[in-house]
Amino acid sequence: MPRTHLLLSLPDPESSQRVTQLLRLQAPRCRIVDTLDDCSQRALCHWLQPLPADRLGHVQASLDEAVHVLERSRHAFKSAQLAELRKRLSLLLEELSAPDNCGKS
Repeated sequence: MPRTHLLLSLPDPESSQRVTQLLRLQAPRCRIVDTLDDCSQRALCHWLQPLPADRLGHVQASLDEAVHVLERSRHAFKSAQLAELRKRLSLLLEELSAPDNCGKS
């Protein structure tokens, strides 16, 4: 049976507690991982750790390259879905490049 993973970033502990309670009621067999120490498969839980600064640059460069490829090929493929993807990736790149996001994942 395939496993589904859901990652949530919640703004405050109160929201986290409410969502945890709802998940426990609606999906009692769901395993909730709050910290890296709670994760039995730590290799798959790298998303719980802050992104190292050197990796952030790599992610930004990869996103920038993807946006440029989509931009260069937009006339060849005339796809609304690809245009929307390009916009979402551009916004994500802007968010990651913001000074207050330096070193965060």
